Amino acid sequence: MFQKDKSNRGRGMKNKLISEHLISEEELIKFMEKDCKLLTSKGLAKVLNVSEGALRKQRSLNRSLFPFSRLGRRIYYPADLIVKTIHSNLQDSQLR
Repeated sequence: MFQKDKSNRGRGMKNKLISEHLISEEELIKFMEKDCKLLTSKGLAKVLNVSEGALRKQRSLNRSLFPFSRLGRRIYYPADLIVKTIHSNLQDSQLR
């Protein structure tokens, strides 16, 4: 019988964003005006460092933080709205 590798289990959605690594408000506006693009599920998963399955599960449970469009069988996420959503959901970290 084959066994699944459980060392990566549950690792996908634990990535935390650090505010210093995100773009500034001015860069965000410039990006939205100039470079609005669409990301596939694979592209967004790579950017967020999560699995495609995690994104699929969030969509199926209607819990996706990110707006998406379905064209045929393909899923597209507007990159400008992804950045805006991340900025609107930033939380300050606390020292222990």
